[in-house]
Amino acid sequence: MMQWKTMVWAASMATLLGGTALADDKPFAGVELKMLGIGDTSVTRVAPIVGEFEKQTGIKVHIDQLPYPGLIDKIVVEASSSSPTYQLLWIDSPWVGLLGEAGALEDMTARAKRDAKEIGLDDIIPVQLQENTWQGKLLAFPASGMIWMQQYRADLLENPDEQANFKKKYGYDLAPAKTWAQYRDIAEFFTRKKGELAGGKPLDFDLYGASQSYSRVQGAITHDYFPFMRSFGGDYWDPKTGLCAMTSDAHVKAAEYMKSLIPFNPPDYLGLMWDIQSGFMERGEAAEAAYWSVRSVRLTNPKEATLATIGKAGFAQSPVSDAGPQPTYTGTLGFAINAKSSDKEKDAAWEFIKWATSEKIMRRFADEGSGVSQFRKSILSDPALQKKYPYYKVLLDSQVNARRRIFHPFYQDMEENFGVELSKYMAGETPTALEALSNACNAVNSRLSIFPLEQRLRWIQDVPAEVLAK
Repeated sequence: MMQWKTMVWAASMATLLGGTALADDKPFAGVELKMLGIGDTSVTRVAPIVGEFEKQTGIKVHIDQLPYPGLIDKIVVEASSSSPTYQLLWIDSPWVGLLGEAGALEDMTARAKRDAKEIGLDDIIPVQLQENTWQGKLLAFPASGMIWMQQYRADLLENPDEQANFKKKYGYDLAPAKTWAQYRDIAEFFTRKKGELAGGKPLDFDLYGASQSYSRVQGAITHDYFPFMRSFGGDYWDPKTGLCAMTSDAHVKAAEYMKSLIPFNPPDYLGLMWDIQSGFMERGEAAEAAYWSVRSVRLTNPKEATLATIGKAGFAQSPVSDAGPQPTYTGTLGFAINAKSSDKEKDAAWEFIKWATSEKIMRRFADEGSGVSQFRKSILSDPALQKKYPYYKVLLDSQVNARRRIFHPFYQDMEENFGVELSKYMAGETPTALEALSNACNAVNSRLSIFPLEQRLRWIQDVPAEVLAK
C-alpha cells in the first residue's frame, strides 16, 4: 500500500513539475494577438509562417491585411478604443508623430535596450530606428527598411545598340542617371510604342520612359513629390515658426520637374499610385522609376515580376539636382504595440516583434528568394546576398548619409492638401507650381497657426532616439 501511495505521489509531482516547466518555457501560452496590417512584403512574408511562432511560444497571431488607403484612419479609431481588437499595428513611419502625440503606441525603448543583444540592436541601420521614433521614444520596430531610389531596366540600358543611339542623340554615355536631367533624357529616349524595337526586340506593349505617382488618392503623389523636393534642396518647415514653408524655389523646381516627366509616363498618370505605379516596372513596361526600395525585392523575383523573366532590373541611388547631393530620403515600415493592450498582451506582442524582425527570419526570407527591403547591416553587407539582390549594396551605401522622412503630427494634413493641390497642378487645373504649393501650405498653416509657437517648434524637432544612446 505504501509503495502504491509513493508511486501516485511521484507521478503527481512529475506531472506538476512538468506542467511548471512547460509554463516557464511558454509563459504566454494561450495568449491571442491580432495585427492590423497591410498587404506589404513586410507582412506578406511573415503571415504564412506565424504558425511556427505559435508552436514555439504558444502565442497565436492572426494578421488582417487591409489596403493602404484609409489604414491610418482605422488605426486611429482602433487606438482610441478602451478595449482594442488589435494589439499589433503595422505602421508607416510618417504616422509616428500623429500616433505618438496621441499616446496610441507603446514605447518600446526599455524593452529594446533590455533585449539589445537578442534583437541585434547594433545590427540595425541607425536611421531605420530613428524613423520609428517620436520625441526620442521608439514607438515601432523596423520590419522593412526603405530608401527612395532609382530602379531601371538594366537589359535596355546595357544594350550596345541602345547605348550607341542614346549617345548619338544626347551626346553622353547611357548609364543609370546621376542627375535628374539625365533621368528625364533616359525617360524620353525609351518612350516607345508597341511594335517598335527596344533592346533589339519588337515590343509587345507600349514602353513608358518612367513610372511615377501622380494620384491624389491618400496623397499618393506626395510619396514621390516629397523625395523630389528633398533632392532639390527643399524642406518642410520654417525652423523659426514651425509652419509649412514649402513655397521656395527648390519646392517649385521639384514640382515643375515632376510635371516635365508626365509625357513619358503612362497616359492615365493621374491614377498612378503604389502598386499601380510599381506594376509598370514589374511587368517591364517602364524603363525606369524613382521609387521606394520596398518594391525592389519583387523586381528580381520571377514569381512576382515579369521583368525578372523578360529582362533584368538595375538599381542605383537617387539622382541629384543642381542643389547637389542631399541626404538619402528614407522610410520604414514597422510593427507597433497598441498602448491600450493589457500588460501580458504587450509582452506577448514584443515577443512576436522580436521573432518576426529577427536576423534569423530576415536571412531566411533572403535565402528563400522572397526577402524584404532590408534594415539589417549583416544581411545587406553579405556578398552572396548582394549578388543575389543587387539593390542591397545600394541600400547599405546610400544610408551612410541619410535623413528620415516627414514625421509631424499633422502629416495627414500635409499628405491630403499637397496631394490634392499637386495633382491639380499636374492635371493643368492650377496654372503654376507656386500657386499649388501656396494653396497647400496655407491650408496646413490655417490649422497649425492656432497652436503655440513652442508646441509647433517641438513638433518639427527630430529628437535623437534614446535607444541609440550609448
